[in-house]
Amino acid sequence: MIDQALSNGDIRSFYDDLAPDYDAMTSFEQRFVRDRPFFRVLVENHRIKRALDAGCGTGFHSFLLAKLGVDMTAVDVSPAMVAKVKEHATALDLNVKAIASNFQTTPEKLDGGFDAVFCMGNTLAHILSQGEMQNTLTTFSSLVHEQGILFAQVVNFRKILREKKKIQSVKEADDKIFVRSYEYCKDWIEFNLLTLTRKNGNLTDSMRSIRLRPWTVRELQETLAAAGFSQTTFYGGINMETFSEEHSKDIVILASRSPLHPF
Repeated sequence: MIDQALSNGDIRSFYDDLAPDYDAMTSFEQRFVRDRPFFRVLVENHRIKRALDAGCGTGFHSFLLAKLGVDMTAVDVSPAMVAKVKEHATALDLNVKAIASNFQTTPEKLDGGFDAVFCMGNTLAHILSQGEMQNTLTTFSSLVHEQGILFAQVVNFRKILREKKKIQSVKEADDKIFVRSYEYCKDWIEFNLLTLTRKNGNLTDSMRSIRLRPWTVRELQETLAAAGFSQTTFYGGINMETFSEEHSKDIVILASRSPLHPF
């Protein structure tokens, strides 16, 4: 068992601090062209008109879906991330409602009845206990109508734990280099983000760290079922490729309380 849970304050502080660099680190602009076809199919297949982006970061998926005609609400525990969502909404001239909230209090601030809840970018890995995960997924279940869906993405940690690579990625953007790395502990993974900044011929560095739980498909499936999602399919990416525990980089979840439309 994981012996120490993260508080919402821990997660909020980590992402408040990361917010100024988040768009550069995640290639905000470039991803619209790459990801649009996959989300268009999802929106059309499930008739998504109104959706919630849970753990929205700076709002990439909210804006991608808004461009596809979806009425979007974006929620994140980090006020700094939510401020970025509002800045982007103004710049992109898109109407996205943005709320700073943790998942436990989100229902109090929303009407529910969504066609879909999206939870992307490994957000669920910040949840460290089975009980908290079930509470979160039960919240998501309560926010969608009977035929609504949950579409979520987490890293395929089984593959990562088997390979145990320390450096996960190195990304250079403008005057910064982002180095993502993992430290492997008994029951969790410590995610480290080293940022190197070039300025006036000098190189400075900063390190941010946060704990992740390496959720497996079996754990997720059991918790989804307990939360009311009786229909669940796992994919290896947003392109809906077949999931492989050995090869897939991600675990993508498509879940509903009612029978799903096949892809």
